Amino acid sequence: MSTIAPKVFISYSWSVADKVLELAERLVNPGGVDVVLDKWDLKEGHDKYAFMEQAVNNPEVTHVLLICDKSYTEKANGRKGGVGDETVIISAEMYGQVQQEKFIPVVFEKDEDSVPFLPTYVKTRIYFDLSDEDIYEEQYEKLLRNLHGKPAHRKPKLSTPPEWLDDEDVSFSAVRDLVKQLKSENTKTQPKIDFLVRKATVEFATILTSLGIPLNNKAESDMVLRQIDATKPLRDYFVDYVEALISKDLPVGELVAEFFEKLYNSVIESTLSYNSLYPSNLEIQRYFIWESFICATAMLLHYERYADIHYMLTKTYFLSERHNGEYPTNYVEFRHHFELIENLCKPNSAEPRLHTLAGDITVKREKKPLITKDTLVEADLLLYQMSCALEISRSGRWKWFPSLCCYHSRFQAQSLWSRLKSTKHCQKLYPLFGVDSVHELKELISKCTHDRNYGYGGISDGALNILSSITVEEIATLN
Repeated sequence: MSTIAPKVFISYSWSVADKVLELAERLVNPGGVDVVLDKWDLKEGHDKYAFMEQAVNNPEVTHVLLICDKSYTEKANGRKGGVGDETVIISAEMYGQVQQEKFIPVVFEKDEDSVPFLPTYVKTRIYFDLSDEDIYEEQYEKLLRNLHGKPAHRKPKLSTPPEWLDDEDVSFSAVRDLVKQLKSENTKTQPKIDFLVRKATVEFATILTSLGIPLNNKAESDMVLRQIDATKPLRDYFVDYVEALISKDLPVGELVAEFFEKLYNSVIESTLSYNSLYPSNLEIQRYFIWESFICATAMLLHYERYADIHYMLTKTYFLSERHNGEYPTNYVEFRHHFELIENLCKPNSAEPRLHTLAGDITVKREKKPLITKDTLVEADLLLYQMSCALEISRSGRWKWFPSLCCYHSRFQAQSLWSRLKSTKHCQKLYPLFGVDSVHELKELISKCTHDRNYGYGGISDGALNILSSITVEEIATLN
């Protein structure tokens, strides 16, 4: 924040002198605005007209507040009295200056039709309305922010165009339109919603396939990162899609689980052939599936859709295998070791000593307000922790590896678990674990101990597990 206080001159009519003094005092302290006011700065023997002219034209004065009530407006329009003199000075300055935001109308009074009293020369200007007590504080804050140059809403920093725009073969219009239709569809039109949900997988799969690297081309570092970057808009549309499902109060866990099963079968094994020289090029699609699964979990966590998360984590996924047809597995299959990203791209990156380049890319791909670094890390940890609690693993050995665990302090307890001291919080989380009692809950959580195999070198205690935040004995000890 700048240490230079804005300097403001207030032009007003004596009819609202007391209210102006109150506003000026508040602007000075605690508002941090240096106010030039005749009651403070115009001394006996001073030339009143010269004081006004100097205050208005002074380059150190960053803003001039025009306090507009009925009396001020009539005097300004009639060029009467001190207000009339100020109007002559101000209007000449306004019309002669390019930086016109220096002059700010502040409405103190409206007529019987709720039309603000504004002098003719500022009628077309945006004003702040301090005439209505119901919105006074809101308008005062906006005025103060304006004076300090700290608006509530700021234009984002301009970025370079996404590289995927140069790919004329990729169009996101189909998924964008699908999400829009789903959001606007009335829940009574269930057949239409069912159709849009079935169509979603097809549209996402079509685009995701087009974003990959041909399986007969040897991947290069820049190519891999460029294609990963190209999946970001599609990932964001998926987040919008999940939120649309939640807003319709649909069985999100079931629908999202089926989405990932069908998406995997459409873009992974079905695209392989005996002639595929570089099957690892499918890492682009695998990254999207992994990241999107974490995002879906983060969304459901935010909206406390715990039963939906449980469904996603306990469903048997039938995934296609090139030689043996479908095979039953679980969600841990969607966690992939990114050989190209970590072994090809990371050594050539600006930070080759990162624990994980895939994780670093992911935590930077925020979609606020719901998809942030913190919510992604929490969701990834939960997927690991629940694989321990529910004893879910791949090939009977490997649980979900929490790639983002290095972005969470191992000294900071997780609120979701530390609150299990409360019996009511335990009951809220029963659907997440698929249990009906504290005893069953304790049994599952007792399996969630530290495992040094689930972490990175330098993080000696491994990833946080549930028992990093609470002991079994503490569970349900409070109301």
